[in-house]
Amino acid sequence: MPKTANALADWRSCFVLLVLIVAHSGCTDAPADRIRFGLPTAPVTLDARFATDAVSTRLVRLLHRPLVDFDASAKPMADLASWEKVSPTRYRFTLRTGTTFTGGRPVTARDVVATYRSVLDPATGSPHRSSLINIADLVALDSRTIVFTLNTPDELFPGTLVIGVMSESAVASTSTRDRWSENSGAFERLDWHADGRVLLRRRDDGTLVEFVPVKDETVRAMKLIDGELDIVQGNLEPQTWRWLSGHNHLHGEQVEGTTFSYLGFNLEDPLLRERKVRLALLHAIDREAIVKHVFAYAARPAAMIFPAQHWAGAEGLAVPQYNPVRARELLTEAGFTGRLSLHYKTSTDYFRLRIATILQSQLAEIGVDLEIESLDWGTFYGDVKSGNFQVYGLSWVGLKMPDIFRYAFHSTSLPPGGANRGRYNSATADDLIEAAERAGSLTARAVLYRTLAEQLLYDLPYVPLWFEDQLVVMREDIVNYSTTADGHFDALANTSRRATLVSH
Repeated sequence: MPKTANALADWRSCFVLLVLIVAHSGCTDAPADRIRFGLPTAPVTLDARFATDAVSTRLVRLLHRPLVDFDASAKPMADLASWEKVSPTRYRFTLRTGTTFTGGRPVTARDVVATYRSVLDPATGSPHRSSLINIADLVALDSRTIVFTLNTPDELFPGTLVIGVMSESAVASTSTRDRWSENSGAFERLDWHADGRVLLRRRDDGTLVEFVPVKDETVRAMKLIDGELDIVQGNLEPQTWRWLSGHNHLHGEQVEGTTFSYLGFNLEDPLLRERKVRLALLHAIDREAIVKHVFAYAARPAAMIFPAQHWAGAEGLAVPQYNPVRARELLTEAGFTGRLSLHYKTSTDYFRLRIATILQSQLAEIGVDLEIESLDWGTFYGDVKSGNFQVYGLSWVGLKMPDIFRYAFHSTSLPPGGANRGRYNSATADDLIEAAERAGSLTARAVLYRTLAEQLLYDLPYVPLWFEDQLVVMREDIVNYSTTADGHFDALANTSRRATLVSH
């Protein structure tokens, strides 16, 4: 890692710890009427049909229960409904009894049909539509039974039905998005404030959980120490996490994660449409050094979107190597002998900005000047979705199904109906995606997905960076909270506060 990056890392760590020590003059117990959960950003939406960012997706899971979820090995399992395969292109789903919306009304097949028809309607503009385009039709046979008819056979089809079920009336409403009065999940929404705070109430016992966006990591840490927050998760620097975890009245948790971070490119840009330029950027990044010095090994270098242990992962696929000499040669071969300038967009989160400055330093060594623009989360994410970028840094969170390949890389999956934000257009990749979807077994699909991963690593519509661990710190009186490899908040369905806090 460049000396400037090391100096920045050391200075930042010392500064954060100094500020925390000076600012913390005591311990203030959190209000007993609710559990306060600190977030790095506010959610963009709480509507299951539109959630794609990490915070929104995690909160949506608390509010809207899906038909299908996944087990620890990323295989589909029944949630709101069980299923049976009636024929190669027909699946019958049966809703569990006793599942209700807020207020006690049963979740019915009509609600399921309304939710999925809305996602499939191009006029809705749901980004999840592309992952469901194999659905030819769906009908409610009775109050608890739904039949899905597919265009082509798909053994993995149940795993695509992970969109939280919303009420028929909410889906039909023409009012502002995110306005509804019924929830099918473990929580109901009470309020969503203009400052981004979201107040939820657990349906089985009335426990309140308030999600509080605090963009600055140092402020988030101070609020946790002083009892203004009970749990902090997401975008915590490993050094800060380690220090907080050793603090009195706090304890931390680290889970090996599957959050996949990457650099995205606008492939319609005159510079970035040149593959050798993208390949030069790939070789200019010292992943190993960043994982060691910035993440303190709370991350693992990545070669593709799924880790090797995932059934659709490409075990043995080589992680791109740091080779600045080859990077400079590639730029020369592409016809660029002077310095290049690229515009990089990221959020205002300090940790992401820190990574951006390190990338800036590393790219400067090969003659690329990276201009960094940091934007508030809503603006940044909106620009990414609309294609208003040259280069950006983001992460995919909670990926389980290989339908992500169609969603993010098929030439027909352009926003808003998909997430091919860089406008990647490859007939070879399209053919591999479609062939994998037609394959009759997981083994056959896995072979095709490995070939696809190799093709993506060659074409470089994005540069793979690393898989990030999940880091959480909570107060000692919080019990039964734990996260998962994908960072879900699901454990809040059972989290509570001990009645008596240890004196301090």
